[in-house]
Amino acid sequence: MRRLPSAVVAAALAAAVLAGCGNDETEAPDTTTPGPRLGSNEARFPRHGITFDAPAGWSLDQGQPPLIATVSTGQATVAVWRYPRSEELPESEAELKAARDALLDAAKRRDKTFRVIKSAPAEIAGEPAVQIRARETIQGQPRVVRSTHVYADGAEVVIDAFAGPDDFRRVDAEVFRPLLRSLKLSAPQGAR
Repeated sequence: MRRLPSAVVAAALAAAVLAGCGNDETEAPDTTTPGPRLGSNEARFPRHGITFDAPAGWSLDQGQPPLIATVSTGQATVAVWRYPRSEELPESEAELKAARDALLDAAKRRDKTFRVIKSAPAEIAGEPAVQIRARETIQGQPRVVRSTHVYADGAEVVIDAFAGPDDFRRVDAEVFRPLLRSLKLSAPQGAR
């Protein structure tokens, strides 16, 4: 067996020791700041009659009904829900305002930190809807939320999009609003 020169052995040991040492100046990666939108990918859930453009670079996970899917990165999340409804769905402006008021009352009862920023009837995917932007607490963390309730095809489709207060404005413009504009709803093609 051939022996390596001691200088080579010493250099290899020094390199191994240095490689194992942590660098105090190296910062841990930021896993909380929402990543940018890197394009989009169509997310199709025909069984539930829901299609939207999910931001590329974000994690897309299928849920168990009534949760259809979540899209997330860092501390930003979009949760898409579909709740079948047997009652008459709101259509007129007065009915949408009544639905909005009921949603606001329920949110205030559920979370004492809930504060409305803006709420209004809307039209999303060509269907009657209610949008609420608010500050609230989710899993103990302050969040700004855009909660959109769309009434179509015998269901209330809810898109809850939330991020930390410092990131919400950017993520809302880059991801949340484009996702809502891409939303397409149709009759479910399977079990509700």
